[in-house]
Amino acid sequence: MTVPDAPLTGAAVTAPPLPPRADRVRQLRALLGPADPAVRPLADGIRRTTRLHFERHVLPLVDAHWPALRGDRFFEKLRIGACDLYASAPYTAFFCAPRRPLLVRLVTNAGNALPLRPATLATLGRGAIEALGRFAYQAQHRRIIQVAAFIVVIDHVFDHCMEGPAEARAEHLLALLDGTLAPSSPELALTRALASAMGEGLDARDQITFDRAMDRVRAWIRAEVRGMNGEPDPQGLGHRLAGVEGTIDGLLFPVIRFAGEGARRWMYDVSLFVQIADDWLDAEADRRSRRPTPVLRGEWTFASVESAWRRTITGIEALVRAAGLTSPRYVRFLRDAYVLMMTDVLEAMIERPDD
Repeated sequence: MTVPDAPLTGAAVTAPPLPPRADRVRQLRALLGPADPAVRPLADGIRRTTRLHFERHVLPLVDAHWPALRGDRFFEKLRIGACDLYASAPYTAFFCAPRRPLLVRLVTNAGNALPLRPATLATLGRGAIEALGRFAYQAQHRRIIQVAAFIVVIDHVFDHCMEGPAEARAEHLLALLDGTLAPSSPELALTRALASAMGEGLDARDQITFDRAMDRVRAWIRAEVRGMNGEPDPQGLGHRLAGVEGTIDGLLFPVIRFAGEGARRWMYDVSLFVQIADDWLDAEADRRSRRPTPVLRGEWTFASVESAWRRTITGIEALVRAAGLTSPRYVRFLRDAYVLMMTDVLEAMIERPDD
């Protein structure tokens, strides 16, 4: 069985034969391999922290602007996407950042120097990240989760909550972000509220970084139109790169002082892998929506998924070593924690194929 041919918007597309979705799922699971349960406490600590700040800084905006969202199927996707996927990346970068906060530095240096078991190190890491989440860097925590929620919401709103051609929807969103157009629906009101909230209280230096990140978001919206219209992408990425850069620049700006440019490059790779994997999993849904994704064009194959995954693995290992944490045991620990969290994310994507 293959994905059936159907007319797609834009340039002519010849869809290559694809394995059935169940086989594509098995390929992805085999690629990631078994996750080490010993590192679960660190992943739990990161997600408890992201969910704590989701409740503090996102849910009040939901209740004020789109209260019906709590009863919508999209609500759980928002929570998973914001907390488990997007917001987790900056916290992972904390543990391999060249300028780590003191509490994280104490834990990471101990893990690098002492022969601690992965479960012990993961428990220490959980304590460190939860302490930071409750008692330090509150502005950074707030911005991380609000940016993460904004990414999930604006993507959903653009695809599912607006009518008309892609160009008109894009112009509407751009005017909304610029403040020249008032929100006309609860969904757009929440989008605007998140965009405003995540930029509150910035100093001059952070404002420049934030403005650059929002310029990337605008570029992503325009690129989405080109992708929906089937325009060729000279980079062979289906106009996905603008979205990768926009989401990561937004997520990283609250913690760039700790993480540095190495984290940005790694997070770009992680975001691109998730996009490729998402298109690989959702070929049927994308064909129904008549969007000619790189998978449907034959530009991304399973070899693309595999190559992107390998880049993220070598990338996190290089990031840890560049931070001076060169113990093979510690490098493996952080790699295993990343694999476990990404396995969780992919399982969530697999279970919700039509979103």
